[in-house]
This record gives sequence, structure tokens and C-alpha cells, in this order.
Amino acid sequence: MWGTEHIASFVTLNFRFWEIGKRVLSTTRAQNYRRIDRSYSSNTRARRRRKKRFDIRKLAIVAATAIAVTAGGICIYNHLPIVKVNKAIAAGDKYTKASDYEAAIDSYETAIQIDKHSVTAYCNMAGAYLSIDDSESAKKILFDGWQNTENEGLLDNYHAVILNEAVDAMNTRKADMNTVLSIVSVLSDDAANKDAIELLDAAYSRIFQDAYSYSADALFRSDSATYSSAEGSAVFTYDQYESFVKELMAVYQASPSDELKEVILKYATPGDISFTLNYENVSSYQALLESLESSVGEADNISSMKACLVNAQEVQDIFAEIFTQLDVGNVDELRNFVVSDKYLALRDIFLNNEETPQENTTYVPISREAIILNNNEGQWSYRFLNFEENPTTQGVITLWANFFEDDGIQRNSISYEPAMIEDNYYPHTKYDVTYLYSYITSGTATKVPKMNYRLSTTVTLQDGEENETIVGDWGGPNEWTMDIDTIESRIRA
Repeated sequence: MWGTEHIASFVTLNFRFWEIGKRVLSTTRAQNYRRIDRSYSSNTRARRRRKKRFDIRKLAIVAATAIAVTAGGICIYNHLPIVKVNKAIAAGDKYTKASDYEAAIDSYETAIQIDKHSVTAYCNMAGAYLSIDDSESAKKILFDGWQNTENEGLLDNYHAVILNEAVDAMNTRKADMNTVLSIVSVLSDDAANKDAIELLDAAYSRIFQDAYSYSADALFRSDSATYSSAEGSAVFTYDQYESFVKELMAVYQASPSDELKEVILKYATPGDISFTLNYENVSSYQALLESLESSVGEADNISSMKACLVNAQEVQDIFAEIFTQLDVGNVDELRNFVVSDKYLALRDIFLNNEETPQENTTYVPISREAIILNNNEGQWSYRFLNFEENPTTQGVITLWANFFEDDGIQRNSISYEPAMIEDNYYPHTKYDVTYLYSYITSGTATKVPKMNYRLSTTVTLQDGEENETIVGDWGGPNEWTMDIDTIESRIRA
């Protein structure tokens, strides 16, 4: 390849050659003019002959120089980098026109190897990749080109390919959170990109339903034992979601706008599907929402979600101590707990249908692994998982919120299902504890009404058989035990 130093050396060399010819010519003329003793005609003829010889010599020198310069110039031109780049690009364009995209890519690659700042080569090469549906390579070459040239047009084209991929994924119902992340990557480069903001907004109403509604565990809890990919495969962890929301917040802080604000507040909660959230992530999610409120703004969906998260932690605080006792087998502690003020206060919320984000049912499960969140017309509610929904649980307590009175006195009831033994669901044990007003046998045969505890223990076998034992006046002075068959036979008698 010819560089500027080769051009300079070539010009200097020819210039010196021309100067030497001039000096030779001047010296010869001086010698001739000093020979004044010769005759005029002789001198004249001699001068004419010499002049003719010198004129021929000058013409020869000029011609040689011109030929050398022309030949050298052609050689230099053909070896100039810009010429080589243009030839490679032209060859690539010719191959592209003939639909020989692999050959076109090779030609454009040659151009880039010669000049990594050729914007045209990057653009055309990306176009060739797109023609063979290789968008990943197209994105890479556009991004590399932008890094090497800092040409904004290449970056815009890179973004356009990403957004077009997202549109295609949404139209074919293959979009998921990774699609959303690709759109956010465009906003990270260009926070004011209106196309990206509009597309992000459109994706919200579709991706959660299309990608994650097949299983409540698909979003945030695909590592649970109950997760099944039989009807879908898209998954996303809570940590990924938190990072995503934080990235959106950073984009907004860099370039705030009302349009972007509205979209971010939507994504604070994941769509209108039901999803499970590991309890270990509850406090982190609450903190994330509070940070979003302070930096971006408030919204109803955020407020109702926060209410669920706060309430779940309050409920866990109520049951923390009794769970600790039950974990080591102290079922007797249920007697004190079922009549405690904190348990009864929570039960009465459900009995009286008071407003609460915790879903109101007759039998309210309390477990420690996860909660399931449900969206109803923009408002969130939650509940803890029951044993069937989470068989690997450490244990489930069930709050009884049913009206059941004995002589006008409301019963207090609670259930507990301990964890599986050696990962075997069966035999499955359930303890029901009730504090009630009933008749008990005192002394030899006297029946007297009094408040007392009753413990019912039910063991279910794999074949469906159930064995139940009841302990009356449990923990009292007149405690008695009877199996359900005996009790039923006496009732029939």
C-alpha cells in the first residue's frame, strides 16, 4: 500500500532529476560561448547542431518524467485505502443486487478491515445480514460500527433493528420480559426515543398474559417444586424484575417525561395476572416500590400492591412465635395461641368482613414460603399458599373464620399441617384445635358445660383412608380420647 511518504519521495526524486539536467545544459552552453576564435558560420552551424541535440535531450527527459509520474500515480491511486474500500463496497453492492449475500458480507468485511471507519460498509453489511434473517449479526455489526465511528446513524439503525424484533415478537405472541429488556436497552442509549416508549407501553398489556399466565409460578418462582412447564416455558426471576425496574428508574431520572413516567408506573406491578412471590422477596419488593414512588410518582396499582406486602409481613409477625414452637413439635402451644388477642383480632377481621388486602375466605392458610398475588380490576389482593399448592412447605396453619356458636359463644378454631417427613406427602397429618363451650364428663357420670379444648388428629393415607382421633377436654382435668369410629357408633346408637 502506498502511503503519503511514498508519494513525497517519488515527487522529490523527479524534481532532482530535472535540476541535474538543467545544470548540465548551462555548463555546456558556457563552454561553447567562450570559443570566440571560430568563424561565424562554423559557430552558427555548431550551435544549431548542439541546440538540436539539447532540445531532443530535454524532450526525452520531460517525456520520461511524465511517463514515470503517470505510471507512479496510477500505481499509487490503485493502492490508496479509500480506493480499495470503495472497490470492496462496490463488489459487495453487486453481490447484494444478485442476492449473493454471503459474498456481499465477505466484501463488506474486506472494506471494514481496510477502513474500520467506513460507515457505508457497516450499513450495507448489516443490510445483507438482515436479508438472510440474521438480525443478531446485523445488530452486532451496527453496534461495532457505532463504537468505531461514533456515527449516530449507525446507532439509530441498531435501535431500529431491536425495536423491529420486538414488534415481530409481539405480533407472533412470542414476546416476554426479555423482549421488554431489549426495548429498555434502546431507552438506556436514547431516553427520548418515542418509538421505544410507545412500544414499551404496548408490550405491558400483552407480555404478561401471553408469556406468563400459564402458571402462577412462571413469574418469580419457577424454581419451586410446583412449577410446571407443560403449558409454557417463559420464566423470569424476581431479582431480574427488580433490576429491570431500577433500570427504568435510571432512564427516567436521566431524561424525565410524562410518557415515560406513565409507562414506568405500570411496570411497577406485573400486569393483571396472578403470580407467586417468595416471601423472602416481600420486603425487597416493598422497598423497591417505595423508591419508585419517591423518584417517579404514585399510582393506585402501587398503593394496593404495597398494602399486600405490608399486610403479609404483619400477619407473619403474628404467627412467627407459634411456628417456632410447632417446628419442634409443640402442638400443645396451639391451645394458648387460639385464644390469644392477636389471633382473635385477625380472625374477627374475616368474620366481620372488614377491609383487608388478604383474601377473605372461611379457612385462611398461613405459610412462610410464598404468597400469591391476584389482580382484580387494578386492585391487588393476596393470600398465603396452602399445603396442596406448596407441598414442600415447612408447615401450614389455617385460621378458621366461620361462625359457630355454642349457647351464643363463638368457637375459636385453628388447624396445623406439619411438613412432610422425608419428602413423602403420605401419611399426611392434620391437627384441628377448637376452644368451645360444651358438656364434659365430670367425676363418674356428671356432665357439665364448660369452656374446653378439643384436639382432632386426622391421618390420611395414600389410598385415601383417613384415621381420626379426638381428644376432649384436651389438657384439662377430664381429658378423654376416642377414635372417630367409636364416636360415630355412639351417635348412631
